[in-house]
Amino acid sequence: MKPPTTPLDHRAPGGGGSLLFGWMASYCYACAYILSFHAAYLVYINPTFQYAGYNYVRFTTVALVTTYFLAWVPMLAYRSTGRPVPAQATVALIYTLCYVPIQLSLLFSVERSYDRLFWVQAMLAVSMIVLFLAAKDRGVRKQPGVVRFRAMDSMVVAVSLLAVAVMVTVNRGHMRFISFEDVYDLRFEAAAATGRSFLSDYLTSWLIYCLTSYLFARALVYRKWSLLLVGLAGGVLIYMCEGHKSAILLLPMTLGLSWLWGSGKQFLPKLLLVMATLIMVVSFAIPDEGVSPWIKAILLIRVVGSGGWLATKYLEFFPAEGLTYYSHITPIKFITGIYPFGDLSLGQMIGLAYSGTIQANHNASFWASEGFAALGPIGILVVTPMVAGLLYAINRIMANLDPKFTVLWMCGFFVALLNVPLFTALLSGGGGIIFAQAWWISRPDRTQRLRVISPVGNQPDGTANTMRKVLPGRGQTTQDRPPFVRSC
Repeated sequence: MKPPTTPLDHRAPGGGGSLLFGWMASYCYACAYILSFHAAYLVYINPTFQYAGYNYVRFTTVALVTTYFLAWVPMLAYRSTGRPVPAQATVALIYTLCYVPIQLSLLFSVERSYDRLFWVQAMLAVSMIVLFLAAKDRGVRKQPGVVRFRAMDSMVVAVSLLAVAVMVTVNRGHMRFISFEDVYDLRFEAAAATGRSFLSDYLTSWLIYCLTSYLFARALVYRKWSLLLVGLAGGVLIYMCEGHKSAILLLPMTLGLSWLWGSGKQFLPKLLLVMATLIMVVSFAIPDEGVSPWIKAILLIRVVGSGGWLATKYLEFFPAEGLTYYSHITPIKFITGIYPFGDLSLGQMIGLAYSGTIQANHNASFWASEGFAALGPIGILVVTPMVAGLLYAINRIMANLDPKFTVLWMCGFFVALLNVPLFTALLSGGGGIIFAQAWWISRPDRTQRLRVISPVGNQPDGTANTMRKVLPGRGQTTQDRPPFVRSC
């Protein structure tokens, strides 16, 4: 008789040595990533963009070592164990592209005594540890059901075509294919377009962040190549109409995410190693010629640098000029009327303060928006349970879907989550729509919860009882469970 599998065997086939090696590698890759970000800040980010507020203030060695430690220590809560779940990808991206840059940028840019800054960094570290723990696989069991891909494919394509038609109609007077250098001119023209409305803005946003991501995920995971063409066409038209770089970069990002995810094991260590390598190569090995400056700016500023810079500006600005107490969230703003900045959003206030124009809409992550802008540093402890609940909900709602498909589908939502307030990411960024879609296409089929034939003895009158009601739940045998159908 085969001995039962131990938890250690389940988590790391090959024994405790493999598990220990995996953890040590993760810790080392995190250190390498932290050091690579510091190096890039010194040789490129600060010298090139100091005029924009990417400062490098003086600090002590103790402050630097403490910051390194606080940037690294949440890795102790990371465990790539059990089956891969999509929340692990979410929290890995938060740690790599949001948490580490914020921790280091606070030290590099904020001019205040480190005694005060330490407590902000410490609360961020506690928050990141909680998020790592919330993203763990909680053993949510798949329920019998049918994944309704065909119906969802038809609906997504139809809504995408509608969104494209509305967007082209609104922007037909200025749409054109342009270089990255001219995207802001096109964005200003799109913002001033006649016919632009609340509905058209939401349709365009959903097209970028959730509909196109769904089409790409279906194509790459299930080889539905016709959907890939629809998504590509939509992305190009979005770029031509409104100049959103993310629309044409979404497919490369999805391909990269697919490669990094692989089987889902050790996603965070792979992400950290790849990012550390890319940062060092781009910072030190690529000359400033041709398209190289654009590559450097996209990776070192747009991808890893701006999140930290924005968090420092939110921390400096809103506690001094006025906290929002969550009135920047539209329903709360409407009910309370206490939002202190009129019709200007949080990002526009930062754009006005640091770039001199409200056209520079500097949105920032949940730590900056629902944290620093809403309640100051203590807001970190308030927003953390919200994000932890989101991570738990992701694993629950997506339990019946292929994890790789789910991760690729949420690629656009990840972009929103890391760059805009939490509630904006759920609404404009399509997070809420993705979760509703995921629930609908994978919800358990109630027809499979009907009675199944199973002899269980005789009735009191002596007649054979051949029917038994079977519901998914504990005590069910393999023979009892209806078959799990992956797609239809």
